[in-house]
Amino acid sequence: MKALFSQSRRGIIAVLCAYALLVSLYIVVVPLYEASDELWHYPMVQYMATHGLRLPPQDLDSLGAWRQEGSQPPLYYMLAALLTMPIDTSDMPAVRRVNPHADIGIVPPDGNVNMMTHSHNINPLRGTALASYISRLFSAILGGVTVYVTYRTACLLFPDAQHIALAASAFNAFLPMYLFISASVNNDNLSNLLSNALVWVLLSVMSGALRSHWRTYALMGVLVGAGILSKLSIGFLIPLVAAVLAFVSLRARDWRPFVIGGVVSGALTIAIAGWWYWHNWQTYGDPTGLNRFLDIVGRRPVPADWGQIWAERDSFLQAFWGFFGGMNVPMPAAIYATLNAVGLYAAVSALVFTALRLVRGTWRGILRVQVLFTWLWIAISLLAYARWTSETIASQGRLIFGALSVIAVWLMWGMVWWLPRRAQARVLAVSMGALGMLAAVTPLIIIRPTYVPPEPLPVTPSIATFSAPEGGKLGIMRTELLTHETTPASFVHLVLDVAVLEPLARDWSLFVHLVDPNGVIISQRDLYPAGGLFATSDLVAGRAWRNPIAVYVPASAYTPLTLDVVVGWYHLPSGERLRHDAGDTLHVGQVTLMPRPNKHNLPNPQTLTFGGQIALLGYTLSTLSPQAGNTVELTLYWQAVRPLDKDYTVFAQLLDPSTATQYASSNAMPAAWTRPTSTWQLGEIVEDTHTLIVAADTPPALYELVIGLYTRDESGRFLRLRVDGSSENAVFLSRLRVHPQQEEENVP
Repeated sequence: MKALFSQSRRGIIAVLCAYALLVSLYIVVVPLYEASDELWHYPMVQYMATHGLRLPPQDLDSLGAWRQEGSQPPLYYMLAALLTMPIDTSDMPAVRRVNPHADIGIVPPDGNVNMMTHSHNINPLRGTALASYISRLFSAILGGVTVYVTYRTACLLFPDAQHIALAASAFNAFLPMYLFISASVNNDNLSNLLSNALVWVLLSVMSGALRSHWRTYALMGVLVGAGILSKLSIGFLIPLVAAVLAFVSLRARDWRPFVIGGVVSGALTIAIAGWWYWHNWQTYGDPTGLNRFLDIVGRRPVPADWGQIWAERDSFLQAFWGFFGGMNVPMPAAIYATLNAVGLYAAVSALVFTALRLVRGTWRGILRVQVLFTWLWIAISLLAYARWTSETIASQGRLIFGALSVIAVWLMWGMVWWLPRRAQARVLAVSMGALGMLAAVTPLIIIRPTYVPPEPLPVTPSIATFSAPEGGKLGIMRTELLTHETTPASFVHLVLDVAVLEPLARDWSLFVHLVDPNGVIISQRDLYPAGGLFATSDLVAGRAWRNPIAVYVPASAYTPLTLDVVVGWYHLPSGERLRHDAGDTLHVGQVTLMPRPNKHNLPNPQTLTFGGQIALLGYTLSTLSPQAGNTVELTLYWQAVRPLDKDYTVFAQLLDPSTATQYASSNAMPAAWTRPTSTWQLGEIVEDTHTLIVAADTPPALYELVIGLYTRDESGRFLRLRVDGSSENAVFLSRLRVHPQQEEENVP
């Protein structure tokens, strides 16, 4: 037994050492503020460090650099601020320079995933950079303690299976997403530790490993209080704390654990965290501050239902295993497929094992309650995640790391429980070794290359030289249009060779427009140079590079059309454009936009389904450039996906996208009220024409055509059908350019 304990102790030390090496690699390789939300988490730390630990104002009209994180419980930020308070961080604007065009949450084919533009003149051992790395180190330490908590939790649940404890702690330590977050400035690192530690304490209290004593109750109160001062989600554990105290009292037939434990732990919880909730109540009229958080981060237009949450399972799983940058630097699809398959097998196997033991009555007394408690906490964590992501787009599996310790234990046991003991240890050793290798190579072959600038090119004569009014010149040396024919929901690819001919004082953005014959911009791509890696104010004369660009053509784009591809430069804060001798844009070439193939041979084929009931198969318009006062004929082609028992009304609106003002609209049942949806037959294609009268006072401009379906309930409320796979309840079809109304000539 002593030898086994000694071997186990060496094992967990080895796991923690491996974690320390891996997390250090992530700290060094991941550029500052290129981890999930770190660009907002660190400014929260910096504000508190420079303002005497005071909370920042959350003014919706004047958001600080911390944005929604200023509404988070502040304990993590306070502790990180205390660690970095002596450091002068007045250089933060020079270190934290946001790329305004970053594709956050999107994986584009041309890069542009970096959330920051990084200067190579920043000293990592001074100022804001040093404070940020110290904060990252603080996070890494918290992450390491969580790994140890996972080990202790596994020892408690499986005291005679040390290989499970070591494997669970290794899974925790080697999970790429966990390392990525642990190596960043993120309040999840403290909340993950406190949540998993509290679960371990509650399991220990149930088993008697921690006896019912005021010191135990005080520990519970400190963990709960610190927990809800770190993350609101830990509040879901409070009822479980009460349930555990009640269980201990009933089992001992002694009222004191429940009453005294409740008073001590509850009083400490209020003493530690109550002030922050009172502050929110006094300031925002909301003790959690959650409404202000959602006001800033943005709510879904329509709360997600279970179907929508299920549709987002891929991004949830990716962000559990490892989805880097701003949810835009993925691992290869084959790795996700492998991890998902193994994880699904292990989870189902663990559930089967648990069900078999419960049915057979193998577990009795305390162990049965502990097992049910762990599964209950996993279920609560998933439900809390679902509730949160129904309000705002947050489909990230890392949000359930507050239950990672018990998840790791059950996944490891689920993998091997049916094998002989010696085979179990071997399988787990090989599996965790493979996961450790993945964790080690990921920052080197996936993350680091993402942020490497392009190789310099020699400067050659420019075909267009763009000049800034205050001085400075950018030359486009070569253009190559790689796509000559495309379809909606595809990309137009081109390459520009660009050179700085004279240094520029401002940061200029590159734009690419796809323009139809009516001058309507069908699609555009705006980005900082070199896929967002460069800010033009950093570049010296003679710096040249190759800039691949991919412009997405919307799935609903009208076809067939011939599109002009034009490029240029503009200053985002002012909208001012750079000019060259022939104007402010350069014509690169033309692309033919053709319809996508479709079995129904319909114009502008679509793959949109509303509420799982009605599919839009295609559409056509009488014109893309109406005059004010004239009409536009919109024809929609519908098909029932399943039998319909309600009659839905179709709406079509011509909107000003900046103000949502309607300048034309139609509300009618299909086919001029002659084909109610309840009469549709499965497989039948229903042709549905709407006449939109463009208001005579419509200002000449670009407008967006949106459509959808709705019905009304008994109280008269409008109930729109949600677009499947989206949080929207209307779809954008096309842009229309409205021209001025022509005045009638005076006839004598």
